[in-house]
Amino acid sequence: MSALARLLPAWLPLALAACATPTDAEWRRLWAEAPAHATARLWLADGHLAGVVVPTGGPGSMPLAVRTTLRAVAPDGETLFEGREWGPAGTGWRIEKRYHEGRADHVRSLLIAADGRVLERDHTVPLAEVPPAVLATALPLGPIVDEARIVSDGDRETHWLLVVRDRDERVFVAKVGLRGEDLGHLRRLPARVDG
Repeated sequence: MSALARLLPAWLPLALAACATPTDAEWRRLWAEAPAHATARLWLADGHLAGVVVPTGGPGSMPLAVRTTLRAVAPDGETLFEGREWGPAGTGWRIEKRYHEGRADHVRSLLIAADGRVLERDHTVPLAEVPPAVLATALPLGPIVDEARIVSDGDRETHWLLVVRDRDERVFVAKVGLRGEDLGHLRRLPARVDG
C-alpha cells in the first residue's frame, strides 16, 4: 500500500471539514459503495480541498425529495453521473443527464439538497450561442473550447463554465461572468484516489 493510500482515509475527511462533509462513518460507506468505474471528483482552491463528489449507486440512494425534484426538473434523458456532493454550492446530490434533441446532444447537471431544493443547475450551450465576450475571456487559456455551460443557482443564471484545451492538450475550466468578466480558472487533471 502506498503512502498516499494509507493517508487518504484519515486525511480526506479532515481536509473536507470546511465544506460540510459527512460523518466519518457515512464517508467510509460512500467510498465503499461507490460503483465500479465511476469517477470521484475533487476541487482544489488555493491549495486546499474545496469540494468533493463521491459517485453513488443510482436513484435508490437518493432521498425521495431529491428523486421528486429530479423527475420534475430533469425528466427522461440518459443519466451520465450520480453522486453525493459537498462543496461551495452546497451539500446534496449531483446528477448529470444527456439529452438527444435535434441534431445536437446537450447535458444538464443539477445539485439537489436533501429537502428537494435545487442548489445549482447548469446546461451545455452550443458554442455559436455563447456570447463573444465570454469566449474572448476563456480563449487565452487555449484555442480549443470543448464545452460551454451556463450555471444558475436556485433562482438565476450566475456565470459560465468553459472547458478549454491548449496546444499541449492541458485542460482548463474557465469561470466567466455573464458579461465576460474573468472569475478565474482551474486546471482539470485526471487523478487516482485510493481510499
